[in-house]
Amino acid sequence: MNDQKKVLLTSIFKPCGVDNAYGRKEIVPDTFHNQLTRYQGVLGLRERQYSHQLHIIANNLDHPVTVLDFPTLGRYEEELKKGYDYVGISFIQPMFLKAKKMAELARQVSPRSEIVIGGYGTMIDNVEDIIEHDHICRGEGIGFLRKLLGEPEEYRFRHPLLPTYEFLGTMGLPIRFLAYLYRALGIHPYLNAGGVIVSGVGCTEGCDFCSTGQFFSPRRIPFLEKGEEIFALMRRYERELKIRSFLLIGDENVFSEPARFEELHRLMKESGGYYPIHLSFGSVNNLARYDPKLLSEMGLEVVWIGIESKLRPYRKNAGVDIEGLMQGLHHYGIKTVLSSILCLDEHTQENIEEDINYHLSLRPVYSQFAHYSPIQGTVLWRRMKQEGRILHSIPLEERHAFKQIWFKHPHFTPLESEQIQREAYSKDFHEFGPSFVRWIQTNYEAYPNLLNSGSEMLRRRAEQIKSQAGHYRILLRAAESLAPTEKMARDIRDLRKGLEKDFGRTTALEKVIAAGIYPFGKAHEFRIKHFNDAIQPRTVVTYYDGQNRNRGMGVIPGNIRVKE
Repeated sequence: MNDQKKVLLTSIFKPCGVDNAYGRKEIVPDTFHNQLTRYQGVLGLRERQYSHQLHIIANNLDHPVTVLDFPTLGRYEEELKKGYDYVGISFIQPMFLKAKKMAELARQVSPRSEIVIGGYGTMIDNVEDIIEHDHICRGEGIGFLRKLLGEPEEYRFRHPLLPTYEFLGTMGLPIRFLAYLYRALGIHPYLNAGGVIVSGVGCTEGCDFCSTGQFFSPRRIPFLEKGEEIFALMRRYERELKIRSFLLIGDENVFSEPARFEELHRLMKESGGYYPIHLSFGSVNNLARYDPKLLSEMGLEVVWIGIESKLRPYRKNAGVDIEGLMQGLHHYGIKTVLSSILCLDEHTQENIEEDINYHLSLRPVYSQFAHYSPIQGTVLWRRMKQEGRILHSIPLEERHAFKQIWFKHPHFTPLESEQIQREAYSKDFHEFGPSFVRWIQTNYEAYPNLLNSGSEMLRRRAEQIKSQAGHYRILLRAAESLAPTEKMARDIRDLRKGLEKDFGRTTALEKVIAAGIYPFGKAHEFRIKHFNDAIQPRTVVTYYDGQNRNRGMGVIPGNIRVKE
């Protein structure tokens, strides 16, 4: 192109997960620690996440783009000095102070740059008066920036190759260390995180609390509309990055088109391969269209389901046998992330425990208990604002679903809501144990069902589970020694003995490795008790040249360079 304008797209700056002038300790880029296994202590899981949405945008622009993932302020300022034509800052609402600081710094260091603010944070009322900017991107970012840059409206979507979040491990043990150790000893467990696939964005279910639905107007914007497109991307990941497992994110109605998944199932079957899929969201009404056996054959490993509440059946859950669906998924080894809402208007001191117990009765592998959250820009926000129920004394940076409510509730104070959430997570942990142990248990219990299913695809899945037996025995022995209660230790021990009975006894070497994990776990316990437990994301800088746009973060081919 003749007009080679330069674009910088950046996430908010670190440190994350600390109380300071720009943020709060509860907001960390770690779904496990922040939402799913936060109250599981040393037995919780840890990860680092990256700004996949920025890479998707960058890979579909015809101008040079630099993507900054979690820079320090100093590193961000250093990048600004290179003189970009456009600086795009993506943020969520509790991080608006960081976005504000970054916009001010862009104006000072690179005054000729035009500032674009984007992300769910742009739904804040009067954000135009709060954050310095030249343009606001609300909704899908590719089309917005292509128009801003004078690029053709029509384009062929190109998906970059992106690693998923970086799985860090558990029990204080870095997963990379464990992987190196296993490799040296000739043990080959399934440890890689996999590749991101964004088949689309948006949601059409119309839930009152949902930012995604409101942000995209509400509608679904497809990127990969056919099963063959998704499968071709999987094969490309396998060919170029040796990645064979995947995380589908962004498209919250991904199961709404059976033809797409039937085609994907057929292609997987014909290939004779095994490609595990970890899915972000699957609404109950769409999941119920499928036989769980078919979903398991397709490689579905994990699905995130929002049951929300028995007391308020949202449209997506109406008329569906949720208990039967969960049992069917677990029967074929599909792990579930179950999400419930706390402090709905219907909740009272008497019935909120009933809702929590219903959630637990479904025995999910991971649990999320999120507060009813009137995020600005949602239907819920507009209603509660009109009713005069917003507690404006609680600052915006503290308005998120994982501490306390920030609205007037007929039965709960903010402090009581915080205690209810903590108790719900604690009950989940102490009744059913660590989530990674539940993962192992789900696979173990599904193994005979898969093996005897009469399906060659499910037989391969059963063989994959059996091949992990040594890894499972090591983790279970280590977890047993670090369990906070005798009951939990006994439950973990019983599971391990079952594994040993069916898959072979723990070897002397496995016992040594498990014993070696113990000091890592105790050291991590000390850190949790006495210091901040946040693990900072790495700063990653990725360059897209606007021409060779078929690869992305984590690889260094052609004209695309990555620095950490």
